[in-house]
This record gives sequence, structure tokens and C-alpha cells, in this order.
Amino acid sequence: MPPLAPGLVVRTGRIDYADAWRVQRDLAIARADERIPDVVWLLEHPPVYTVGRHGTRADLFLSDEQLAIMGASVHSVDRGGQMTWHGPGQLTVYTILNLRPHRRIRMVVGHLVGSMADVCRAMGVDRVTADNDTIGVYRGGRKLGSVGIRVRQGITTHGIGLNRDPDLEWFTLMTACGAPGVPATSILAEGGDPDRDRVEDAVVASLSERFAIALEPCTLAELCARSGVAVPPTPAPIS
Repeated sequence: MPPLAPGLVVRTGRIDYADAWRVQRDLAIARADERIPDVVWLLEHPPVYTVGRHGTRADLFLSDEQLAIMGASVHSVDRGGQMTWHGPGQLTVYTILNLRPHRRIRMVVGHLVGSMADVCRAMGVDRVTADNDTIGVYRGGRKLGSVGIRVRQGITTHGIGLNRDPDLEWFTLMTACGAPGVPATSILAEGGDPDRDRVEDAVVASLSERFAIALEPCTLAELCARSGVAVPPTPAPIS
């Protein structure tokens, strides 16, 4: 078996979506310039709805003013897909991966979807279905997680949103991923173990195996310094 390629894994607390999005874009430039290896970044966001390139603001049933009252926001972003939600209780995983020379977009998406299924099973959720066409993971027709990525200059950004134990009411306020008849669920709701540390450990193990990357721990400050990227504001503690 060939040796694993080098990679870095960063695990942070809750970070504002816009700040993380800016850092992702800068890290992608650093990856394209080969200043850093592949990066997997695990984090959470405050409540936020994001609209991908194929989505529409009309998929969200609340005004900006109503969102502000609820402590949430909405952003139009550059990933594929449509409307989705990120927030407390959902593990967000950003993957800054170089597709060159042998990776293909469909393979990357398949590995990300498969990784979510690996994690759900490891956390005790059985009868999980990984669907590469709808780029999601399901149990009994209920959706546990989604994938949405962007590729620019051969580098991927964005990645995975996997529901550990979020308040599922957030998902009822939108048409998620253009599929109004598909309810959201979570690892907790399906009888699994939603512990964040254990879920993150399972994600790192699965992505490392599927992408053949040796993921070495790194702090966000160290990664930003190595990349010449401004560090985002200190993550808020997770309550």
C-alpha cells in the first residue's frame, strides 16, 4: 500500500459563517500555491441559512428581519446545491482538497457522502443510505446530512453538513436542497450517539481512509500563519 499523503485537520468551536467562508477562500489559494497540504476543518456555525448557486432566496420562508430576531442570518454562497442550514448541533466539515492529479469531482462527492454514512453507522445509526445523486445520507427517507462543494483552480471548498443533535425546527423553515417532501433528522433522533468529539473522531478516521490522507492535528492559528491568512475572531464557546 502506498504511503498516505500529508494533510492537516483543524477542529474549532463556533465561528461566524462569513468569517469561515473568507478563511476558506484564502486557504484554497494557499492550497493551489502548495503552501499547505490538503485540509479538513471541523467546526460549527451560529444559525445560518445558505443559498447555493442552484438555489433561490424564496426557498426560505422568513424575512431578514424575522431571521435577525431569531439570531440567524442568510447568505448566498458559491457552492453547488440549493438552500441549506448550518448551526448548533450540526457538524460542518470544510474540505480544502487538491483534485490534481488523479481525483475527480464525482469521486470526491462520493467519498464525502460515504464518509457521512460511515460516521452515522459508527455512531449506532443503522439502515443508513448514502445517495450520491442527491448527495445526502438518509434513514427511512429522513435526511441526516448533505454535501455541497465548489471547485476552483482544481481546489475544493465547502463540504459536509452532518446533523448530530440540532433543533430540527430550523429545517422546517425552508425548502431544503429543493426537496420539500424530505424531512431532516439527526444522529440523536435516529437513536445514535451525537457526542461531538466522538462524531468528529469518526469523521477524521473516515476521511483519512477514503482520501488516503494522513491528517495531522493543527490549530487554526497555526494553519492561518502557515498560509498567510488572517485568523478569524476567536470562536465563541459552545453552550
